[in-house]
Amino acid sequence: MNYSLAQFLKDVAAGNYNVISIDLKNNGMVLASLQNELNRGPKSRHDDKSLEKLIESHKFHGGNWTRFNILLVSFLQYCRDVDPWSLWKSCDLIFNFYQNLNNCLLNDSYPIDNLVPLFRSHTEYVIPLAKRLDSNYLIIGTKRHQLLSFISSVISRLFNSIKKLENADTIPAKQTILMYIVNKINNIYFQIDSPQLCSNIFKNFRPKSMAPFREYPIKEQIEYRYLLGRYYLLNNMVTNAFVQLNSAYRQLALVLDCVHPDYIPQLRRNLVRILIYLVPTGLMIGKLPRLNLIRSLNATIADRYSELARHVRGGSIKGLNGWLQTHESELRKHDLLLVLLEKLPMITYRYLIRSVVQTFVTTQDSGRLPYNVVETAMRVSIGPIEQPLTCYNAIHDPKNLENVLVTLINLGLLRGNCFPLLRTCVVKKTHQTQEILPPIQDRVVQAFPLNSDDAWLDG
Repeated sequence: MNYSLAQFLKDVAAGNYNVISIDLKNNGMVLASLQNELNRGPKSRHDDKSLEKLIESHKFHGGNWTRFNILLVSFLQYCRDVDPWSLWKSCDLIFNFYQNLNNCLLNDSYPIDNLVPLFRSHTEYVIPLAKRLDSNYLIIGTKRHQLLSFISSVISRLFNSIKKLENADTIPAKQTILMYIVNKINNIYFQIDSPQLCSNIFKNFRPKSMAPFREYPIKEQIEYRYLLGRYYLLNNMVTNAFVQLNSAYRQLALVLDCVHPDYIPQLRRNLVRILIYLVPTGLMIGKLPRLNLIRSLNATIADRYSELARHVRGGSIKGLNGWLQTHESELRKHDLLLVLLEKLPMITYRYLIRSVVQTFVTTQDSGRLPYNVVETAMRVSIGPIEQPLTCYNAIHDPKNLENVLVTLINLGLLRGNCFPLLRTCVVKKTHQTQEILPPIQDRVVQAFPLNSDDAWLDG
């Protein structure tokens, strides 16, 4: 293919921005031809200053759009100097071009709409490159997550530049990729171990959006809910996390029923990604998943969480702690360990007390829960206190039975009153266990209501 610099300038003037692509796979022939021409002849012919003069002389967009000129110069510098065999040697050229492309989109007074698809395609191009380089940061001498952090800062500037235009006749091109941008930034924040930075993005998404949530591509809706659910889970907002993760799962399951068979394996993998967080979140609010359905997607996850559910619903603190310890590395990887360590013990104690109530209270119409009975049940549940003490067993002791009962009462998971001098917890005389121990989900939702700001997601 013979593609000349003159033809490139002609294509740009005609608005054919597809040629301004640094993707070697998709635009390699153009890039190779331009590199040959730019490196032919005297060295001074195509140095940086001569490239700047060349671009300025063509007066693209009347010569007033300085950032567009800078973009074109950085593209030609890339063509001239790129080493197709070394990502590290070329990364400065790549990220400089990407930043200049982003800068062009910051000012809405210029004709930026045709550059939006170019920005999107190059975002897909540079993020994997940044990941590859960051994975070798010790070898190349950069900081951990340095390049992904840089990419996030670039995309964040574009997000901040997007404004909701009142009474606009058409939706600007930047608005059409708003959720795409939101998801990319938040994904990167999770990858660079800075998920709390997502807060500002989630908070400002709705005020910027000119379109209802339901009008965005279904794929982006699902990803947004998945990321929002994970963010809520990290912040111990379990009910909010469950609602968003469950919505993401249900939407994706519906898509799975109507897509071409070629897409099914990828969609099933994405369902598993959601289930990794959805299943334990459900257990924390007392919801038992349909394990047969999960087993059809991933037998390992089904077996893992069926074991956890058995320990929790069986009231076994020893079993719970053993499960957490066995799966500690996997839970740490997914940022699940701390929230499960905090939430699941009280849910497990609630099921333990439920068993005691069914055995000693409702069947005997006593209305009393003796401390010694609860202590015995807790001793069986906790098992021998092993040394050394760890984050799993340090706080669990049968002697803490009153603290457990009071905490369950304060959480609304047990209706009763403790009388320390009598060493008894008095509950309602009834044969209905639910009148003494309300359903976990009802109490959790009542105590921790949903975030009203998310109502627009279902509007």
